[in-house]
Amino acid sequence: GLLSPLLLKQISIEAYEVIAGDREYYAAVRAKEINPRKGEMVNAFIVENENQAAALQQFESLKYDRTKISTEISTNSPQTDITSSIAQRLTNLETRLDTCINEIKQNHQLNTANLQKQIDAIQNQMSPKFEPLEVFNSASNEQLLKKMARAGIRGKTAEKLINGITINRAGSPFTSFTDIVDRIEGLGNQRMLTILDIWGGLS
Repeated sequence: GLLSPLLLKQISIEAYEVIAGDREYYAAVRAKEINPRKGEMVNAFIVENENQAAALQQFESLKYDRTKISTEISTNSPQTDITSSIAQRLTNLETRLDTCINEIKQNHQLNTANLQKQIDAIQNQMSPKFEPLEVFNSASNEQLLKKMARAGIRGKTAEKLINGITINRAGSPFTSFTDIVDRIEGLGNQRMLTILDIWGGLS
């Protein structure tokens, strides 16, 4: 759009002559050359011959008023001071915001590092995780005896199960808990579920 519409005079059915606003028209043409999607239409008035003088006088009057207002704004020192003050305050706000953001980042990094230290300390205190199937395949008789006791299996029953585990895994490792139940006499499904539950094999 244009701040002041063009004044045109029709010289034929589809032709017009610019009688006021030559620079505005040139600016619109240049805008369209830069970006063809813009500048396709501009504001314009078609002036009849009898109204041409009055229209030109009004155009010049509006042009003078705009120039005067622009000059007053650019030379108004209080306005300049206000603009400078606002710019300075915005700069101060940006500086304070950057400082706050940096402090938040530093605190976040410190908190993350402290949290990781606490997690590492807890993990170091925890006993290493074991898989029940690995216990059946690799634990010593003494270890098996302790774990059986945790599951409430003691005495001759525990000794019988441990003996069966030791003999069977010597031939080939156990591949699953079902395989263990099938190969160890006296170790049924219910007892296996109890063992897994106590040993932590079940969630």
